[in-house]
Amino acid sequence: MIPSLSNQNYLKMICEKIKSKRTIRLFRQDKIDYRILERCIDAARSSSSARNSQPLEYIIIDDKELLDDLIPLIHFGGFISDDKNAVKGLEPTALIVVVVRKGFEEYCKYDIGIAAQNISLVAYENNIGTCMMGLIDKDKIKEKLSVPDDYYVDLVIALGYPAEQPVAEETGSDTAYYRKDEVLHVPKRKLKDVLHRNGF
Repeated sequence: MIPSLSNQNYLKMICEKIKSKRTIRLFRQDKIDYRILERCIDAARSSSSARNSQPLEYIIIDDKELLDDLIPLIHFGGFISDDKNAVKGLEPTALIVVVVRKGFEEYCKYDIGIAAQNISLVAYENNIGTCMMGLIDKDKIKEKLSVPDDYYVDLVIALGYPAEQPVAEETGSDTAYYRKDEVLHVPKRKLKDVLHRNGF
């Protein structure tokens, strides 16, 4: 079945959205409507799941005092500078903590990737930037949030309205992102360098 023209345009728009989306590490301090955060989780829970096991659950953090406690436990942008702390006054205004029920470690990494991408795309559609944080103090976050023993913390997603506009550019072998004239530059490998057909 050939998609209708309107569907083709819609799919093209989605592809362009995906290509234009950048990770955001600097945020305005406007509060995010909780209903938008809830929609992000609804998109995540609707994601594909290995064996339909659905071992992921999500904790939304939008309380300022709790954010102040948790943000020092996550690390931002190691390539940009040696200081991996959030920039004062430009911190995320919400966090989504992805927790996983124990016993599903073999396949859950795929579920986490799909769910996290869905969260970030719904956020992006609402003009909210995201940053997926893997370098985090999982044990302390688990303790702070009273996560049960049969779950573990895997990922934190930082969210907020962007206070920066990173630009993507094609590169050769150097993929380290960098700031120049207060703009974050994000090198991306060329399509011809990553695409193989019918063999490597």
